[in-house]
Amino acid sequence: MPRRTCPQAFAPTLDSWTNAELQELIAIAQGLLNARTAPTPKLEPEPNPKRLDGTALGKNGGTGHIELKMIPDKTTGKSYGPYRYLRYWGTTSQGKMGLKSIYLGKVKVDANGYPQPAESGHQSPNSSD
Repeated sequence: MPRRTCPQAFAPTLDSWTNAELQELIAIAQGLLNARTAPTPKLEPEPNPKRLDGTALGKNGGTGHIELKMIPDKTTGKSYGPYRYLRYWGTTSQGKMGLKSIYLGKVKVDANGYPQPAESGHQSPNSSD
């Protein structure tokens, strides 16, 4: 019997979800796909970045992006992170479209301030490992 892909194995679970939950999943997936095609963010953004046509570039363009966030400790002054967050447009609890976020985990940063690629800990549900 051929192995099922992760989405195929997950489909029976999705069948029990409400339409609102499925729409949320679509928004998350679309935001993640959009973020993966965007350039890798630096921890320190360029001041006043511009588009190729010279117009100002908004911080949250597109349907999704990965944001790197440092969390300061006010008592010690030390910062922790960077932490990866997927920011995507979805329906808020008030029923309006708004920017939402999902924590993706802590990442390592190279000497130039760029995040290293995320290591996938994902295994197929039918994996024999």
